[in-house]
Amino acid sequence: MVIKLRNVYSVPDAERYLYRLMEERTDAVNISHRAMPTWSAHVKFVRSKPYKAWYLIEADGEIAGATYLSKQDEIGIFLFQLYRGRGIGPKAVAALMRRHPRRRFLANINPRNEGSVAMFEGMGFRHIQNTYELES
Repeated sequence: MVIKLRNVYSVPDAERYLYRLMEERTDAVNISHRAMPTWSAHVKFVRSKPYKAWYLIEADGEIAGATYLSKQDEIGIFLFQLYRGRGIGPKAVAALMRRHPRRRFLANINPRNEGSVAMFEGMGFRHIQNTYELES
């Protein structure tokens, strides 16, 4: 399987792919989203260029998901359901890390997201903290 990272800002309709990805997210994978944003809020967020790097993941010519590197060197990744379990995630993350070498990478993962935890641990990442939240 050939994996390519395509810059979000150079792919026509990237905003639509990213929005569809968010529609597939469940509470077990979400960290920061409490509710699905409106289309206009989503477009505004994408156009604000919130990350150091943001890519759509292409697998054998099809958009399989997205990955990013935050300004704090945190890696985020999400694949469409259809593409999970095929080894695309680790290949995409490895490609991102090669493209943006750092001394240290982080990955913030919802602890209920067992697949993502297993993927990052399988790549050599180690658990370093838990973060707690209280909403009022």
